[in-house]
Amino acid sequence: MTAASQILLGSTLLTICALIHVSAVAMLVPFLSYVADRLEKYQSGFQTLIITGLNVLILLVAHTVQVWAWALAFFAMRAFDDFPTSFYFATATYTTLGYGDLLLGSGLRIFGTFAAITGLLTFGISTALLMGVIVRLLPSLDDDE
Repeated sequence: MTAASQILLGSTLLTICALIHVSAVAMLVPFLSYVADRLEKYQSGFQTLIITGLNVLILLVAHTVQVWAWALAFFAMRAFDDFPTSFYFATATYTTLGYGDLLLGSGLRIFGTFAAITGLLTFGISTALLMGVIVRLLPSLDDDE
């Protein structure tokens, strides 16, 4: 695969994954507000547990969908002989762990870097959302006094 086609395909899958993640966040924010309103009568510790738990759960689902998308792409491009290996590589690359025990051929190396870029971008979005929720749930953490 040429460098240009790797960049185009990688950019396309990165964009799709970013849209998946941003869509999940866009749906999650009003949902968390709705849940917070329903839990208003309970102790703040219970509210924090439920809201933070739902936040993490939904973000995990969004990340998992993206890892599956990358794994399917690697498998469809015959980067690896079987799907479990493609999934393992996609997960290690998406999380930027990169053990280095598996390498892509020269025809997919540029494409593979986009999986890491996707993970960096979406983990950053997830972190920002989690911090925003925590600061909102625990306003005493935000006090300068």
